[in-house]
Amino acid sequence: MRLTAVDEAAAEEGLTPGMTLADARALTAGLFVAEADPRADAAALDQLVLWCRRFAPWAAMDGADGIILEITGCAHLFDGEAGLIEDAMRRLLVAGVAVRPAVADTPAAAWAWARFRRPQGASPILPAGDAARERLALLPTAGLRLLEETVEALHRVGLRSIGEVMRMPRAPLVTRYGAAVARRLDQLQGREAEPITPRAAPPEWSCRAAFLEPLSRREDLEIATARLLARLCAVLREAGRGARRLELVCCRVDATAQRLAIGTSRPSHDAPHLLRLFREKLDGIEPGFGIEAMALAAAATDRLEAAQAGFADPADGTDLAQLVDRLRGRAGAAAVREFAPRDTHIPEREAALRPIDLTRRRAAGGLCCAPRPIMLLDRPEPIDAAPPLPEAPPLRFRWRGRSYEVSQFEGPERIAPEWWRGGATDSPARDYYRIEALEGCRFWIFRGVGDASWYVHGLFA
Repeated sequence: MRLTAVDEAAAEEGLTPGMTLADARALTAGLFVAEADPRADAAALDQLVLWCRRFAPWAAMDGADGIILEITGCAHLFDGEAGLIEDAMRRLLVAGVAVRPAVADTPAAAWAWARFRRPQGASPILPAGDAARERLALLPTAGLRLLEETVEALHRVGLRSIGEVMRMPRAPLVTRYGAAVARRLDQLQGREAEPITPRAAPPEWSCRAAFLEPLSRREDLEIATARLLARLCAVLREAGRGARRLELVCCRVDATAQRLAIGTSRPSHDAPHLLRLFREKLDGIEPGFGIEAMALAAAATDRLEAAQAGFADPADGTDLAQLVDRLRGRAGAAAVREFAPRDTHIPEREAALRPIDLTRRRAAGGLCCAPRPIMLLDRPEPIDAAPPLPEAPPLRFRWRGRSYEVSQFEGPERIAPEWWRGGATDSPARDYYRIEALEGCRFWIFRGVGDASWYVHGLFA
């Protein structure tokens, strides 16, 4: 096992990439190591490239540990190149990212100056012209971004700095070491272009409309919202995505803005349904002297899988999702709840209330196949029962001030306590019966094993 990267503290202790882990631990006591994850590093660097677009629109990944920005025409927005570097380093250091910045006239010069400039306190801004050439000449040949074997071959003949390579005739260099050395020298000095392929930002699902005359009527706001939704949903539909959260921004004439936000329980690009959700909140907009522009953005989207529609297939859940969205829009996200099955066979513990989530996979079914009442009482209620026959429920009983006479029954169904949960003493075994009274009422009653008392626990349809 070898080191792939070291931090500043480890470098001060003499550790370098490529050193074996055993040698590193022998040199440094209490060494902290973590397993390398190149894929995660590349993903994090890619996200950092997107973040760097705040400084310049052209940003690209440069190798496995670098980012290159084309800041031409952008530095004045930060009071110059020094201000841009200071702002970027401050933000990155707060985020815990160690950086070595450099600014130069060419990408190759910036790459070499960021990695090999000496001393460590040298300015990250490389001056232009002959001064840059003089400073670059002092850097090692590794600053030319050549293959490792090429750098070693140059060292064997005494060419250890970029200046020594620059002073060599081109023809012998190309003959012996290939055209790569000459091309890197030309890129370093700006004689050969080195294009940058910027990292394209992820698509932004948004649209905007500006009005010739400010809008003030609610009807006009609704029409404008409908048109924005139609445009946005068309783009989402083409991309195979659906909105999970939408934000509508209304810009007023007095330079203030009002925002509305809606959420959906499932990804959706159904413009009429989304418009109904916005209608619930458009009354909260105060146009003032008028609204001169509106912007609609999908703050969160998700992949929308195709679903069968029609042909007597009612299982797509679209109607339920729209109902849930409208209820949430009126009463709040936590107001709509559902019964969730739990891993237990004790009747009063088999389900729990939780906020509804239509994207969650539904359980295939309960743990028990026996019939269960449609109404389960919060707590079992005692009944006054006549002494029953052996292994049978009472033939008549009184509950809630009414008397019932049993015409037929089915049972018993014994539900034992869950001894593995440590609740054997709290919930003894019960014998349940399904009974039907002469009036047609159907009850779910039980008594504890070894107990003479009877209880009603639920009602059947």
